[in-house]
Amino acid sequence: MSTFTELDLSELHFDPENPRLPNNLKHKGDDDVIKYLLLECNLIELMLSIGEHGFFAGEPLLVVPRIEGGWTVVEGNRRLGALKLLQPNIIPPVKPSQVNEARQITGNAPTRIPALKFADRNKILSYLGYRHITGIKEWDALAKARYLRQLRTRHGPNHAEAHKALAKEIGSKAAYVAKLLTGLTLVERARDSGLLSHIKLEEDDIQFSLLTTGIGYKNICEFIGISSASDVDAPNLKDDEFREFFTWIFDKSRGSTTLGESRNLEKLARVVHNDQALNELRRGVSLEMADLYTSGPLEALRNLLRETEERIESAMSTLSVADGISSSDVEQAGRIKKASTALHAALHGLLNPIE
Repeated sequence: MSTFTELDLSELHFDPENPRLPNNLKHKGDDDVIKYLLLECNLIELMLSIGEHGFFAGEPLLVVPRIEGGWTVVEGNRRLGALKLLQPNIIPPVKPSQVNEARQITGNAPTRIPALKFADRNKILSYLGYRHITGIKEWDALAKARYLRQLRTRHGPNHAEAHKALAKEIGSKAAYVAKLLTGLTLVERARDSGLLSHIKLEEDDIQFSLLTTGIGYKNICEFIGISSASDVDAPNLKDDEFREFFTWIFDKSRGSTTLGESRNLEKLARVVHNDQALNELRRGVSLEMADLYTSGPLEALRNLLRETEERIESAMSTLSVADGISSSDVEQAGRIKKASTALHAALHGLLNPIE
């Protein structure tokens, strides 16, 4: 049961287990949380809205009692951040001029806040699942996974049964629940092994949905050592292969990732299932080039010849509109001619060997 009331703003505290917060901000102080919300969650716009129109009583904060006194806001932490920043005595950790401008424009700083009081956090979790996973205010995929991890503790050790129960709670499918939880396990492995630090990323920097889409491919699962996208504990994860896979899809140290676009996951799945293609990728060729070898070396050669011919024809067609041709361009064309002549001779020799 819940009770509707109004609470003083000074009694309200951020949720240390908020799924939207990065793990390094869990249980941190107000300044750290407000800084994150200001930088990542459009808090200035929310300040202006609340300051101009007041706090909408139709969407009260959902709170539970704190052992230390006061109330933890389980639902509504962005709004809580905006409310705190509207108070003139709060010093913003970042964007001070924008915060002060928002205060001056609005002139309204509510301190009595509508809230629904619940006895414990579990009473709120199922509602959050509907609202933020299948409802009208969806969290991003990583926040959903963190939230589902919290819900998972309410169920027994059987993963399949737990996933079905969780899916029923949030109005989704068991396979989707399992995939998010497995993805979260993999992110945590990357964090704990130092892989995230190595490629200079934080958990919230990665495109989590790219990871969960990737493990939807059987070949990728086999490559990194999980039985399927539902292998939540990933006990047989292959450290080296997982490191390669994770680096290919997320490392941008060379300007772009090896994977490139998400639609290339299908190519990556083919490549990791073919020894020669995989060796080429490991050798440093592009994913597109490595994928050519999945049809065999001969087909790869034929594809490269066709592609080369098409590119030369395209270059020819642009000559009439290309201004500023230089001697270096002519020299490069000469090198291409020399390479083409050598290739032709090699192919002719293979077709007509001297006995």
